[in-house]
Amino acid sequence: MTRSPALSCPGCERTLGALSWMDANHCRCNFCHEYFDFFPFPALVATREIARPQAVAVANDSTCFFHAENQAEKVCEECGRFLCPVCAVPFAGRVQCPTCIAAPKTAVEQVVTSRTLPGGTALAFVFVPMLIWPVTLLTAPIALGVAITGWKKPQSVVKPGRTKLIVAGVFATLQICGWAFLGVALLMKK
Repeated sequence: MTRSPALSCPGCERTLGALSWMDANHCRCNFCHEYFDFFPFPALVATREIARPQAVAVANDSTCFFHAENQAEKVCEECGRFLCPVCAVPFAGRVQCPTCIAAPKTAVEQVVTSRTLPGGTALAFVFVPMLIWPVTLLTAPIALGVAITGWKKPQSVVKPGRTKLIVAGVFATLQICGWAFLGVALLMKK
């Protein structure tokens, strides 16, 4: 039995044009005549089935999407096109047509059902701490930061607009200015 895999002999390191096989795993190099064991991957030595399409016999038979003269035997599991044996490619455990295999696959985007909007967060940092006013010394800069970073984010389809961000930014700036004025006033008293 003679097969010609693309590999080199371990003895002479030449590319083996043809191996002489003694049995399933033992072979001999045809150049240096050295015997060695060879355990090929199954795909390397597998005999490939040649797809032979059948011509359309009856005018009402379904035909291949790509070859109108061939009778369809399978359906593409991706797009649903009728395929002849030449075009029906087993790919990733499914039968697909060449077009579907070649098409780039995009990641399926998950639908966002809810999202925290930065405008509401910024408003919460501005107005909730006003109940305990000394806390605004910390939360006003945070609210201003959220309003600024939220401005750069894409707007939501659910609640478009940046009104809340503007209101939160203005009130946060007023609170910061109020704390600065209070600090300057206390320093002036001393």
